[in-house]
Parts: sequence; C-alpha cells; structure tokens
Amino acid sequence: MISRKTKQVAISAAILLITMLILVILGVGTITAESEDLSAQVAAIEIDQSQQAAFSRLQKLVTETELERGQLRSYYLSSQGDSIDFLNYIEQLAADRGITLETINPTEVERENKQTYLSVGYAINGSLSQVESFVQLLETIPYVSQLISVKLQKQTGVLWQADVMIDVAVLKYE
Repeated sequence: MISRKTKQVAISAAILLITMLILVILGVGTITAESEDLSAQVAAIEIDQSQQAAFSRLQKLVTETELERGQLRSYYLSSQGDSIDFLNYIEQLAADRGITLETINPTEVERENKQTYLSVGYAINGSLSQVESFVQLLETIPYVSQLISVKLQKQTGVLWQADVMIDVAVLKYE
C-alpha cells in the first residue's frame, strides 16, 4: 500500500501542478492580451508614421512648387486691385499700338461651369490691321481668359471697329 507520506506528497504535487497550470494559463492569457494591445499600438504607430511621411512629402511639394503656383496664380485675377491692373494693362496695350479703346461695363459674372469671370466689353477703333492685330493679342494675353464675342464692322474708308467681349477668370477661395 501507499504510505501516508507518499499520499501527502502526491496531493501536494497535484495541488502544485494545478496551481502551476492555472498560473501558466493566466500568464498565457495575459501575454496574449498584452500582445494584442502591442499589435494595436504598433499598427497605430505605423499609421502615424505613414501620415507623418505623407505630411512631409506634402510640405516638400508645397515648398518645391511655390514658384509654379505663383506663376499659375498670376494667370488669374484674385482681387479688385488685380481687376484694375488688368483693365489698365489692356488700355496700355491699346495705347502702345495706337488704337482707340473704350472699356464697356466690366462686371463679375459666374458662368455655367461655376467659375467667376471678370466680363469686359471693349470697343476697339483703328485700321483693319490694327484692330485684327489687337483682337489676336487679346486671344493670347497672359491670363486665363476667353473671347466671348467679336463683332467687326467698317466705320469709314480706313476706320474699323471691333466690339469684343472677353471673360477673364477670377480666382476665388472658398
């Protein structure tokens, strides 16, 4: 038969084994829970790092394209002062070419494409070649613009008049 001492050792060993199993199971559970938390934190750090990298690339792009954006911005009217400068620019072009120019009703309008334009009418007077040359010049001014209408008519033997409507894009931020 088994001695009492052996039974006590066996019971103690069983209790110790069960205690150790419980502790191991609790330890594995804790490690699993902590590893899931750690995985979530690692994923959050990776997302944060990718956002920081994207932000850095965006900052670099903003810095690198500053001149180009400034150049593009110069093709648009952005304020009332720019509109006045534009009108003065066209009047100076006409004066430099020796033609008579009358500015007619400059107004801001919004077209179907939701773009705002400074819409300006001009009555241009001069010889046929001067008027044609000036209309061609209006087609190539350094602004985002489009000629809406051109009406050419003879006034006298050498004097011609062109009624021109031009839209120049206005840059508005919302």
